[in-house]
Amino acid sequence: MIKKILIANRGEIVNRVMRTCRKMGIKTVVVYSESDKDADYIKKADESYPIGSSAPVKSYLNIDALIGALRASGADAVHPGYGFLSESADFAKAVSETGAKWIGPDPEILSSIESKVYCRTVADRLGVPVTPGTVRPISGIKEIYETAERVGLPILLKLDRGGGGKGIEKIDHFESKQETRAIFESMQRIGQMAFASGDIYIEKMVSQSRHIEVQFMADDYGNVVCFGERECSIQRRFQKIIEESPSPIVSGEDRNKLYSYTKKIIKAIKYSGAGTIEYLRSEQGTYYFMEINARLQVEHPVSEYVTGMDLVEQQIRVANGERLNYEQEDIQLKGHAIECRIYAEDPKTFKPAPGVIKKLVFPPENQGNIRIEHALKESYRISPFYDPMLCKLIAYGEDRDACIANMIKALKKFAIEGVSTNIVTDLAIMRNRSFVSGNFNTSFLDIEKVNIGLENYCITISRQFGSLGRPIAKKMAELLNINFYDRDIVDALAKKMNLPVSSVDEGAELYESDFGEMAYPLGIHSEEEQDRIFEVQKQLIEELADKESCIFIGRCSDYILRNHTNHFSIYIYAPYEARRENCVKILKMTSEEAEKMIRDVDEARESYTLHYAKTYSENILYKDILIDSSLYGSVDETAEILVAMIRRKFHLAM
Repeated sequence: MIKKILIANRGEIVNRVMRTCRKMGIKTVVVYSESDKDADYIKKADESYPIGSSAPVKSYLNIDALIGALRASGADAVHPGYGFLSESADFAKAVSETGAKWIGPDPEILSSIESKVYCRTVADRLGVPVTPGTVRPISGIKEIYETAERVGLPILLKLDRGGGGKGIEKIDHFESKQETRAIFESMQRIGQMAFASGDIYIEKMVSQSRHIEVQFMADDYGNVVCFGERECSIQRRFQKIIEESPSPIVSGEDRNKLYSYTKKIIKAIKYSGAGTIEYLRSEQGTYYFMEINARLQVEHPVSEYVTGMDLVEQQIRVANGERLNYEQEDIQLKGHAIECRIYAEDPKTFKPAPGVIKKLVFPPENQGNIRIEHALKESYRISPFYDPMLCKLIAYGEDRDACIANMIKALKKFAIEGVSTNIVTDLAIMRNRSFVSGNFNTSFLDIEKVNIGLENYCITISRQFGSLGRPIAKKMAELLNINFYDRDIVDALAKKMNLPVSSVDEGAELYESDFGEMAYPLGIHSEEEQDRIFEVQKQLIEELADKESCIFIGRCSDYILRNHTNHFSIYIYAPYEARRENCVKILKMTSEEAEKMIRDVDEARESYTLHYAKTYSENILYKDILIDSSLYGSVDETAEILVAMIRRKFHLAM
């Protein structure tokens, strides 16, 4: 039997896993980053180990650090929780190579199901409906037009190995083959650089759809049991806010069909452990396979409430090689459960709102119909480095109406002061007529306007020197009839703070002044001075973005506005030869002079000391579009292509 488990995660899921471990007599090991050094579960665990700085890549995504903690602790198993490395085949393999058990599916299975195309192929072969589109990756834009003709618009282009809402592009109309090619090639580049695969497939977008998922458990002996379905259609930015079980739309016949689909797929791929299969339900009642989540999910408590099963315990027992000691007919759904995710965010704009919790009042849990999963305490600092979810509030009732009533009572007694939260958002949804009636879909927030989101949108552009990014940005602002902001923002601030500023003319793409005379307000000063400028700059840029739609170029704007509700990030680059030619043509330089300027500017940017902003700006995962300005002709033509993509993104009129 497993005797000691390392929990490779943070936040509420750590306390959740520890609770089951205590019940089973299993010792626990927790890990923590610098930001989490005061987490409440550190003192509760049998052992704890620091694993690095606050940035996830240095801690919770650092396989070497986690394996080091595993070896030091002598734990004989790892529970990955959800998010971070919970579905990483590399991490699962590294754990297995130490001799410890991985509480989840085998690394080989994880590696296979990282490919959505693989999963769609398996489902299709087994007769499980998949969304109309392509089962295999497409090779070019010809297939995009052919598929759109066959299944109808709108369609979704999806990266085969994308995730977290990244790598999805909606097409509801075609402007030009040039624009379609730009979308396709940009997605390929992002996929290759961020996920090591540029494969793209196509799905028909299912309108008026509902997001339904089935929780299952499978052992090493071919047994698979389902634990009901969960309704997950209340979402913002493709992330769930509220989940419930059972779904108000799924009939008993539907449930049996979903169970059958799920078992076919899981048995075919020889999966072992807990997991979820996500389906889309069309307005006509057809259920389409979407994907497999190879882990315990955030919303698992609602399934535990209505089935009476401890899913974490079942995970541990399966990882220990035990058979499932129950069959499908033993799992009966009783009552109704709803989970509200509590986020540290603005309730109207959904913008993350980190800060310090000054006061914390939880609703009572003593009647058995309320459960709170959290790792909070007063004076706890909400870090900007992680997902803004604070905790989960789960309510239970004999039926859906009673459950909603219990949730409303609990939300009204829940108080978190010091940071903005979405508690009022959850409360408004619970009282909404469409939600109460069960008549809703994934467009609920847009249709019902429970929260009024920002009408403004902001575009941030980062670029290589000499790629013509600045004139392209200015032309885009002209075509969209919105404001354009660049270095003059920082220059004005630097003057007020008695710091040197550049003498370069505003708006110049390639600077005609001698490079030695250029003074970057951010880049040549001490870190303390840079931080002072950055904080004021950050406030100004955020205020401008909230006030009106606009385009920002450079000035860390992509980092500053990364959580803006309507943010679109573009990176403009060009081959070295094209950059040099632009310098020669526009600045009348010799090739040698152009090469020196490009080299000097690139080196200056490499020495930039605000590492968190620089790292974010260079991370391909955070870019919506990568575009080579040398491929599409003139500045005007490149700007027109980008503007067409932005109009599509924000549904702008021509």
